[in-house]
Amino acid sequence: PYIDFEATLLADIRRVRRYFHYVTNTVKFIPYLDRRAVELAIREIRLTYDDDDDNVLSNIQTYLTTFCLRNTLGDANVHKQQCIEWTKERDHLLLLNKERRTQKEIDVEVKDLLEGLVSSKITKQLFDKHDERKRKIELIEKELKETQIRLQQAQTQLSAHRAPIRELETKIAEDDERIRNLDAILKIDIADAHQKLNVKYGRGLLLYGPPATGINDY
Repeated sequence: PYIDFEATLLADIRRVRRYFHYVTNTVKFIPYLDRRAVELAIREIRLTYDDDDDNVLSNIQTYLTTFCLRNTLGDANVHKQQCIEWTKERDHLLLLNKERRTQKEIDVEVKDLLEGLVSSKITKQLFDKHDERKRKIELIEKELKETQIRLQQAQTQLSAHRAPIRELETKIAEDDERIRNLDAILKIDIADAHQKLNVKYGRGLLLYGPPATGINDY
């Protein structure tokens, strides 16, 4: 029968696997059914049962698929290792953001100093130009243009300082969010969470209720 029905082969293999898991007392950590076997079984049935107007086979497949879910309580050790990795990542991000904030403070101080120097220098130059109205118009216009060029150069220099600050602010905000997420994950009691999320195998499918009652079971 294995040649014509692969689903039967997979089902028998599944039985053998469950037997060994039963002997080693780990059967609760494997699914009741094999998803591939369920898919093949439904496909084989469709070869001879093509009258599926009510999606009976689809509903049956959906129902059986709930038995293919794996109990993840056996992954406690894996989760423990993940927690160690998450803790390392969180500590690294905390240190990195501390360094970034220090760098940001330095950059902000430099930016403020430059802005102050530019503002005082340009203002003084403009006032000087006002007092020099008695000079030739050509000389005033030339010096004003030179002042504008120096102002543009100073503004460009300021922009070069502002860009890294904005980049640091973005990185700090992103990593702060990641740190908060890691803190939330590390606070999760995995065993308690799994108990609360215990899957009721075979639930969730709309089944036919008692005849003539109009009631559906879920």
